[in-house]
Amino acid sequence: MSTRATALVLGLLLIVSFLGVGREPWTPDEPREAEISREMWLAPSVVPSLNDAAFVEKPPLYYWTVAGVFALTGGQSALAARAVSGTAAFLTLLLVFLWGRREFSAAVGLVAAIGLATSVEFISHTHWIVIDPLLMLFTTTAAWAGSALVQGRSRAGALLAFYAALTLALWTKGLIGPVLIASGLLVYAVACRSLEPVWRVRPFMGVAILVLMTGVIAALIYADAGPAAVREWLWVNHVQRFVHPTAATGHDQPFYYYLSALPIAVFPWWVPFAMVLRPSRWRSGPTALRRSAWYEPRLYLGALSLGMVVLLSAASTKRSLYLLPMLPPLFLLLAAEAVDWWEWRATSVWRSAAWWLQVLFVVGLAVGPTAFALRYLHSTDTVALAALGAVGVVAGALVVLAYRGRESAALGALGVLAVASVAGLVVLVVHLAAPERNMTAFLRDLDRRMAAGDPVSLIGDVDESVNGIVPFVTGRRVVNTTVADLPVRQPLCVLVQNNEAGRTAPELPRPYERKGARTFGPERYMAFWCRGADPPAAGILNGIVPPPSRVSVATTAE
Repeated sequence: MSTRATALVLGLLLIVSFLGVGREPWTPDEPREAEISREMWLAPSVVPSLNDAAFVEKPPLYYWTVAGVFALTGGQSALAARAVSGTAAFLTLLLVFLWGRREFSAAVGLVAAIGLATSVEFISHTHWIVIDPLLMLFTTTAAWAGSALVQGRSRAGALLAFYAALTLALWTKGLIGPVLIASGLLVYAVACRSLEPVWRVRPFMGVAILVLMTGVIAALIYADAGPAAVREWLWVNHVQRFVHPTAATGHDQPFYYYLSALPIAVFPWWVPFAMVLRPSRWRSGPTALRRSAWYEPRLYLGALSLGMVVLLSAASTKRSLYLLPMLPPLFLLLAAEAVDWWEWRATSVWRSAAWWLQVLFVVGLAVGPTAFALRYLHSTDTVALAALGAVGVVAGALVVLAYRGRESAALGALGVLAVASVAGLVVLVVHLAAPERNMTAFLRDLDRRMAAGDPVSLIGDVDESVNGIVPFVTGRRVVNTTVADLPVRQPLCVLVQNNEAGRTAPELPRPYERKGARTFGPERYMAFWCRGADPPAAGILNGIVPPPSRVSVATTAE
């Protein structure tokens, strides 16, 4: 592939990484991370805070980074916060390209980068305000440097890059970053039937470095918030989160959770994924170590991916989001298989059928989400309909080109269609779904009715999302209250939230009147009430569905 074509593809991946980053924060994770970063910007510290309360789940590096972007851009915004994820995503794609070019060829590097950029999990979570894209960048850097160490290349520089990346991963999300890489190296050593690959990364020196860096974080947390905060960070959010999560520490899932989550994460690239899983592909074992002593790139990439999945499966806390760090090495492996497959796909009917199946998957990703959103939301949005038509034209051209045997043009059309699927997911579907998830306009209406400096009094369900989104949008703290407290505290306005479908929410006594009400998805209802005789602000804003049934104040008190 020419230099110009490579630069064009990388430029397209840069655009893809930042598509749709300007939307407002959505629940469940974005309001929390955005507000913690805002508070870090306003009052820099080691221990993050949420709604002015210590939040000792994660180390501070991610929040320092987003706070730094806020400082550079002159204030908090969802765009500035999400730009950190977009930057981490593009740098990861660039690393994947360079890594693939070094180990295999420029074609493998580009296929890996395009495949990763257009996979469902990567699309979904690198366009969100979350920590994991930054963690993925650091673990990918460590994995790349680790491959050089295992080969015996550039020992000093690779060793420095390896442990610097692991340290940054540690300071981003805790011990999970270094342990993910260690688990992959151990699986590789088992596959090689030798500990030689592990010795080449200087494990004892590495353990000393990581213990020291962990001690530095713990000491800083101790100085900032005391021993209870250190215990919460080290014990609750590492040990308990791994062995026995509670409602406060994570998502309890069965050990086989990733057996279904991983195929969804790599969609639409199921054909190369199936090829990698062939038992015959891995029967050669250590005899495949051909490039240099104790190193074979496909075995190394497969071991990294498998080791990470095994570790994540062993943890009781599971989310598909946690798969992000293992996707870059996995997609390098898939790309190497895909390039081989492209060369021999016409040699049998089965292999030709696999090509058409892969085309069908990409078409499904490009057309399916927008069509589903239009149908589910009962929308006739003209932009979405036009985009759906354009995708249909590209898909039709791809089918015609492939049928006529124009291989290079068909492969290019497949890439264009895959990139179009990203636009469909992060621009069009987000645009159609925004009214269900975007709380910003509703909270700004509340903010305009309140006196300067007053906190937001909240009645009902309290969660991290509301403790994040309310201060991020309004700059006001959230203060929990009850109906019985209103005569004493007499706040000008009150926010009511109910997070359980079908459960009633309280009506407030006079002189409070409901000025606005919104439902955000099937299980989140919010309303704000203010003192005064002004008529409700359209009662229900922007065509929102009516609020659920109410119970009287007397019934609530009982």
